[in-house]
Amino acid sequence: MNTKTAARLLVLSVFVVAQLFAAPRAKNVILFIGDAGGISTLNAASLYAHDKPQSLFIQSMPHFALSDTSALNGYVTDSAAGMTAIVTGRKTNNLMLSVLPDQDGGEGEILKTILEHAEERGLSTGVISNMAIWDATPAACYAHAASRKSTVEIFSQVLKPRFGNGVEVLIGADRIGLYAAMQKIGVNADEALQKAGFETFENPAAITTKTSRVASIYDRGQIGDFAPIPAVDKTLEILSRNKKGYFLMVEWDLHTDNIKRGLDRAIVLDDLIRHVASKVGKDTLILFAADHSFDLRLQGGKPGTPFAQQHAATVDAPPPSRPVLRMENKHTGEEILVAAKGPGAERLHGFIPNTKIFEIMMSAYGWR
Repeated sequence: MNTKTAARLLVLSVFVVAQLFAAPRAKNVILFIGDAGGISTLNAASLYAHDKPQSLFIQSMPHFALSDTSALNGYVTDSAAGMTAIVTGRKTNNLMLSVLPDQDGGEGEILKTILEHAEERGLSTGVISNMAIWDATPAACYAHAASRKSTVEIFSQVLKPRFGNGVEVLIGADRIGLYAAMQKIGVNADEALQKAGFETFENPAAITTKTSRVASIYDRGQIGDFAPIPAVDKTLEILSRNKKGYFLMVEWDLHTDNIKRGLDRAIVLDDLIRHVASKVGKDTLILFAADHSFDLRLQGGKPGTPFAQQHAATVDAPPPSRPVLRMENKHTGEEILVAAKGPGAERLHGFIPNTKIFEIMMSAYGWR
């Protein structure tokens, strides 16, 4: 190699490195989780809502990959292990929340989550779900436990976080069950939350933005699924006051054991992501992922007739006919879609392990 060629290669290398370091960083990250929202569910939701494939906003996001969802001890994951991989970058056993198993299968090494990394760096954080606030997907963000069923142990970590000063906005269900469980150990959940600095609301619709720390644990039996757009808008207003930035996780349950309910929820989540994407600035990375897939399959249907009508007409079709959508009530192990837009989204491509999602978020912030 002559001197001129070597010099040109050096200049090119310096340029490439400079471009990498000059890549814009995310001030904020919003992670949307469609629980059980695999590709088959997104496809069915697109047809159900718009009578054509690939018409969801999620399906228009510019960067995407296919992610493995396997757990440490199984090819098919539950939400605990699936979400742990996404928010910590490490795989664990099914049922475990942001911990590794020890040699006896109990709680071993604590795995710091993306939310806790954000807290330690002074960012604000939020966790929103239409499921129980102590359930696997939200809990994996802020708690560490050998079992996702340990309600009291999980929720107690909202009150006494292991890293940082804890979540600023907390919205989720199971008010009756959670409060009863806490009462059994002599803790009034509302009083404990207020002592920890939270203003509490029984309905997410009642949340005000005058305070910097909010908890709304509601009774889904009375409220059903709350309207997510107003709740997320208020959350973003609270979190955005922090000049250092924020991390927000929003989960919406898309299990299709009840097909209509699951697809309706998928459409709600897609509309929410579309709304948020139009609202936030260019300094915000938005990601969509599922923690695992679900056994929903498209078996028929024809263009030109509303898909929802075709589904409704074939639900109870006798043999040899078959329903347009077939469902078995169980998790499945195929890859799921991860889609993103915003600073750092370009790192998302190809076939990836679910642990890569954590690395992408960390790198977007500039922490990797």
